[in-house]
Amino acid sequence: MIRRAGLGFAAFGIMVNLAVLPALAAAPADVAAAVSPQIVQVVSGGNWEDGGKKGYYRAVLVAPADASSGAQIYVQWMTAADASGGLPTISMAAPIKEVTDLKVVDAVLSMEYEKPNEFILYVEPSDPSKAAQQSLTVTATQPGKYTVSKGPLPE
Repeated sequence: MIRRAGLGFAAFGIMVNLAVLPALAAAPADVAAAVSPQIVQVVSGGNWEDGGKKGYYRAVLVAPADASSGAQIYVQWMTAADASGGLPTISMAAPIKEVTDLKVVDAVLSMEYEKPNEFILYVEPSDPSKAAQQSLTVTATQPGKYTVSKGPLPE
């Protein structure tokens, strides 16, 4: 199952992250207003378990900081909310160097998560100033661990 996320979902994904303050969570409208314009997309889903910790995966696409750099993608292993009503937290985050090295302006993210402890992120570069670009598949497993392969994305 491939899922595509738009900017509307991006605001929700960031809300979870920004609301991890020790006090009460901020109002959703305030959280949405606080999302940086550099956050282009956020997708999340799947589940992982490692050493008694449980959670879900999230990928964040960040726009280039300037014309000489490229967009960056971070895979985050989110720890699920606890029974006391606490909010999810970032257990681990990893920048995907292979995407940064492409120096693309933008990308389309889609994902698949049919197996436990596996999150498959499809990255389709989108840069009108460049010819056709190689798509990437990022497979994240345990916290901090991922592999990247090049090739066409599934239909």
